[in-house]
Amino acid sequence: MTTELQVDAEVTLSPPSTFLSPCSKFRILVLGNPEATKQELFSKVFGVELEKRLVSDTFDPKHNIESELDLQGQNDRLAVHASPNFLNGDQKNYNRVLEFLSRRSASADYTEHVHMIWYCVSTNEEDRGISDLEKHFFTQDIISVHIPVVLVYTKYDEFVSRVMLEWMKGAGSTERGVSKVAVGHILKDISSKKFEEDIGRNWNMILPFSIPRVCVSSGDEDDDIRSFQQLANSTLASLKGEADVKLAFATAQRSSPVISTQFCAEAATDYYEVDTGHARKIHGVDMRDILPNFFAKAAQIFNLRDPSSVLTDPLLLNRILDSTFGTHQKPLLAESLRRSGTESGSILLSLSPHERAVLLTQALAGIVLFLHMLADSQWPHAETLPTSAPLSPGYTFSTPTTPHFPSHSGSVNTDLSQRQISRELEDLRLGTGKSILLDTIESSSIFTECQLKQDISELILKAVTLAEKSEITGAGENNYRFAYHQHHDAMFLEGGYGGDEDGVGKGTAMGDSLSAADMIRDMSMTFVNDNNELREGTAREGKVKLACGLTILPLN
Repeated sequence: MTTELQVDAEVTLSPPSTFLSPCSKFRILVLGNPEATKQELFSKVFGVELEKRLVSDTFDPKHNIESELDLQGQNDRLAVHASPNFLNGDQKNYNRVLEFLSRRSASADYTEHVHMIWYCVSTNEEDRGISDLEKHFFTQDIISVHIPVVLVYTKYDEFVSRVMLEWMKGAGSTERGVSKVAVGHILKDISSKKFEEDIGRNWNMILPFSIPRVCVSSGDEDDDIRSFQQLANSTLASLKGEADVKLAFATAQRSSPVISTQFCAEAATDYYEVDTGHARKIHGVDMRDILPNFFAKAAQIFNLRDPSSVLTDPLLLNRILDSTFGTHQKPLLAESLRRSGTESGSILLSLSPHERAVLLTQALAGIVLFLHMLADSQWPHAETLPTSAPLSPGYTFSTPTTPHFPSHSGSVNTDLSQRQISRELEDLRLGTGKSILLDTIESSSIFTECQLKQDISELILKAVTLAEKSEITGAGENNYRFAYHQHHDAMFLEGGYGGDEDGVGKGTAMGDSLSAADMIRDMSMTFVNDNNELREGTAREGKVKLACGLTILPLN
């Protein structure tokens, strides 16, 4: 049993065991049907793999809405309830949902409340109207239940595929010679307009402006996975003013490491005090107490799949710090973990308050960076770049955000292992990211010009983000990731992501239908050399024709 860490009579660190006590689970109600809701909704946002039949049965009218989905122990931070949506006009089902929400909201235990509703609508249901019950729910009852709602347009990839086929049968068949880039933008424009005409416009007429609308795709392409990150971001943004519930969602989601990093950075501010513009380590608490306390809390926030409890290894924290810091700083770190900073003879006594604050911030940021890297290798977004080149739809954040790619490939929702831990530590030790992280913090003026603790949080978030970006662009094993990263940066600068004022409609998050990775791969000579069909086909004629339409001629 964990006991409170009593450092002295004045200062007490809250124990990790009570960190999530105010709201230990994020509880969500999903309203949908077997057509509108797929397993990916749960696996790509919460890292929970469910059988197709279980998901389908959940939306049967006979299903008990009070019964939580059996997540088979895959995510202890999550509780999911489900019920059919209101498309079929079933008044009995409608009343049951409202009674369920009202009963849950009356509970004295905030964990028992429903914190979010996802209302799922399939974009692949042709001629789908909006029922009277749906109109009533979104225009009247949604106000009385006081629960945030996100409208989730599912199967957007199938919608765009249908639009593409129609286009190919018509004008598309005459567009031979048009580049893949142009085709991608043409299809994006056509799909967006048709979506508004067929689906979006009707919902926009009844939905309050405050309700986010997010398109998600059930595919496995990188852009498809980013659509679920957008769903995670929209869900978080809808939880306004509810700090405990936001933290509960941050620990339940396994889609966006950025969300986890943000909440870790906010948790780190508990170890500081701001006085006369100076940010300092909190008085009366040693780093040897702060660092394990923070590591335990940060591990809870990231909520990685760790059935073997490899993150509880008592030597792991030392290994993380050893991989993060340079040779000249390691004696200080070793001393800070072994002895009190006020103990006679400690070399820490030679450090100024400013230097101690910098050292602490670097250590906390190093811990977050390591956990971020682990999430990169475990969560769904960490798949390698796609190997096929379909004209599938893509998605991006409503606010342009540089897409993230891991330093190496990983399978979806894999469990942590000692081997993976060792690999990430080695990547951290040898990578360029740690130097950027340490330098960003050391050169910051926050420690002498700090007004709010939030400034410290923003510094840690900035340092980890820059370090992560460096790890991506500097990865030698997959050089094309740097080109991919630069391509997306260029697209953002040119307005190619995030849509325009005439885009998808208010609040709807959609993105680009172009697969940049496929464009880059088409230009790769490695791809040509590894493609037997190309090498043995057109290459015999002395030239190679790429999938994007370019022809490579021999040099001789």
